[in-house]
Parts: sequence; structure tokens; C-alpha cells
Amino acid sequence: MRNIRYILTLVLGTLSLCTWSQDYARLSERTIMGTARYVGMSGAMTAIGGDPSSVLDNPAGLGLYQRAEAMVTFDGTFDYTRQVGEHDRVYRGLFMCPQASLIFHLPTFTTSTSGIQGHNFMLSYHRLHSYSRTFNGYGTNEASLGSIMPTDIKDMIPFNTMDRVESNSLNLRESGYVNKYSFNWALNIAHQWYVGLGLHIQDFIVISEANYVETFSGKNAEGAKYYNQNRSSLQFAGVGFSASAGLIYRPLKWLRMGLSVEAPSIGKLRTYTSGTFSAMTDTLRDSFAPNLASDTAFHMPLHVSSSVAFQIGAYGMLSLQYDYLKHLDEIPVHSLRAGLEVIPVMGMYINAGYAYESTFKPANAPVELNPKFYRQDAYFIHPRNTQYVSAAVGYRGPNVIVQAAYQYRWQNINLFAHEAANPYDIHTDTHRIVVTIGWHRN
Repeated sequence: MRNIRYILTLVLGTLSLCTWSQDYARLSERTIMGTARYVGMSGAMTAIGGDPSSVLDNPAGLGLYQRAEAMVTFDGTFDYTRQVGEHDRVYRGLFMCPQASLIFHLPTFTTSTSGIQGHNFMLSYHRLHSYSRTFNGYGTNEASLGSIMPTDIKDMIPFNTMDRVESNSLNLRESGYVNKYSFNWALNIAHQWYVGLGLHIQDFIVISEANYVETFSGKNAEGAKYYNQNRSSLQFAGVGFSASAGLIYRPLKWLRMGLSVEAPSIGKLRTYTSGTFSAMTDTLRDSFAPNLASDTAFHMPLHVSSSVAFQIGAYGMLSLQYDYLKHLDEIPVHSLRAGLEVIPVMGMYINAGYAYESTFKPANAPVELNPKFYRQDAYFIHPRNTQYVSAAVGYRGPNVIVQAAYQYRWQNINLFAHEAANPYDIHTDTHRIVVTIGWHRN
């Protein structure tokens, strides 16, 4: 039995030498989350500022504050996931607090319109991404899990080695989060230049449970169909540190330009993985593989954000934004955002937004093998693109702030059961309802 377990560890390690960059890219995923105003603008606020969540893309946005403020946000997310062409649709709901902030304003009490007008500091918490979804994938005539095993291992452990399967299925459940805790400072120079710096701590955990089964047409002497089954459990956990810097420039009353950079974070990632492999041939063999763990250095991606905003008198703003994310050896992720704010009456504002985000992988990119660490999980996920549309309404009174927003997000994903399989075409629809309340000094 000890020999079987040892060999099984090699088997599962061989079938799932997953790329580290694949793991990092998954942890680097960001959802447009934050205050209702930020969500309603689809995050296009790098050149606008004046909102706690705008510092996610540009810490200089804090410089537009002229009084102290406290704000908290509540979020209800409803996610529907399905395989294209299948009727099976999986629903999951999640309620959370994705944002809380406390802003301190220190005016310089100068009577001059030139020079430094004030300093602002902010302590904030933001959730960057939540993992709460279930994937169900089904396929036929796929390459077998056994087809990618070395011949010597196939001869030592009895399992089905047919190259084609009659049918297969993968059930994958994910949970977890990526949180960001920040200290930001910004200053206002002549109401024309706004400069900001930020220090950030990122805390993340992702847990996934997968069950993959492939069934063959052949049967054993007892009439049971041949099959292979791989159950696996995967967990990421860690913490990282990063810094950001940004600038907003107002050359004209109706024009704002914003630019910011967040450096790749420095941190540690701990990975746990375990699994079992079962095979029905002449008899059922169900073996257990030992838990495996690894500690590695971890880097969140480089994030560059640029934006231009046009102020339409006292009636609102139009903002256009481009974000660039680059992580290790992955291709860059490009994000295009557009946001509109209309002020029908003083103190009230209405927002609308749209965003498109590309993928960190080409559509049919193969998994890249990493021989340094054996893993029992064989699947991998390649998001093809993500899009958002949103709307919000808010009221800003003498002391109270109330906002509400709705966001619809859809995402197309290639989900691979293992490196030799064709991808399942997965589509997700996410509905998000956001409510923000706040207080500020009159």
C-alpha cells in the first residue's frame, strides 16, 4: 500500500503539473467592487477622484476631499453559471461588506489660491475579488486522463488507458476572497494638481474542490463500465505588500487627466493540495495521495491606470479610462472603462458605466508545466473576457451620503478538466446590488 501511495503521488503529480503563473493570474483577478458610485461608474474614476474607492486605481483621487468623511458599503451578489449548450444552471448568492473607509482632512487655512491647499489621509478596506461560484462541465469524445500518463506508471497502477472516452464531467466549487487594506495620503496644490501615495496589504485565500469523472464504453466481467475519477482539493493562502503613486491634473475647469502606477506586490503564497484517484478496470482501485504543501514568493501584477474626464459645467462628468495589468510571464490584461455622472439637482447624482476586460491567456493557450511542485488538481481556468454595465443613484446632503447601484457582469471562460482535454465553454452572469451610506463633516 505504501508503494501504491508513493506511485500515485507521481501519477497525480504528472497529470497536474500546473503553471504557477496560472495560479497567480487567478489570484490577481479583480472585480469592479466598492462604493455604489464607483460601481455605477464602472470604476472609471482615475481622473475624477473624490470617492473612497477611486484610490483603488489612483491614490491622488483622495486629494479632492475638503472635509472628513466615513463610509461603508454593503453588497449582495447573485451569480449564475452554465455551460453553453447545456440546460444546467448553477446559482450562488453572497452578501458582504466590500468597502469601509475613514478620511481625515487637514486644511492649511491659506487664503491664497496657489500653493498647498490641504492634506488628506485615509484608512480603508476594500474587497478586490470574491470566489463564490460553481462550475459544471460535460463533454464527449475527449482525450483521457490516462492518455497523458507515462507508460511506466500505467504499467504499475491499473487504471483505464484508453485514449478516447464516452463521456466526462467536471464539478468545481470555489470560495474565498482577495482583500486590500490601505493607508493613503494625498495633497491638493492650487486646486489644479493632486498628488497621492498609497501603502497596501493584500490578504487572500482561495479554496476549490473538484471532482472529475470520465467514463468509457468498455465494461469489466461484472458488467461495470470502465472509468477514471480524480477528486482534488486546492487552497491558496497568503499576504502581500505593495505601494502606489498617482497624479490628477486640471489644466482647465472642464478637463481632468489622471495617471497612476501600483508596483507589483511582494509577499508569500502557501499552497495546499490533496486528492484521490480511482479507476474501474477489472476491479475498483481507490488510492489516496498524501497532502502536499509549498511556500513560494508571490507577486500581484503591475497596475497602470490612465484616464481623462470632461466636466460638463455643474451638470455632470464623462470619464474614459484605460487600465493595464502585467503579471510575470502572462500576456497583459487590458481594461477599457467609461463612466457618466449627471447631476439633475444639487446634491443628487445619477451614474452609468460600461467596462471591458481582456484575458491573461490566449483563447486556446495550453497549460504551462512546472516540474518544481507536484499537484493533484488537474483543471485550469482561462477567462476569455469580462464585461460590465452598471447604473447608480446617490444623494449627498450636508452630513449624510446615501448611494445605491446595480451592476450586471458577464464573463466567458474556458475551463479545462486537464491539459489534454478540450475546454468547456462556460458563461457566468452576475447581478450585484450595492448600497453605500456615509457621513461627512459639514
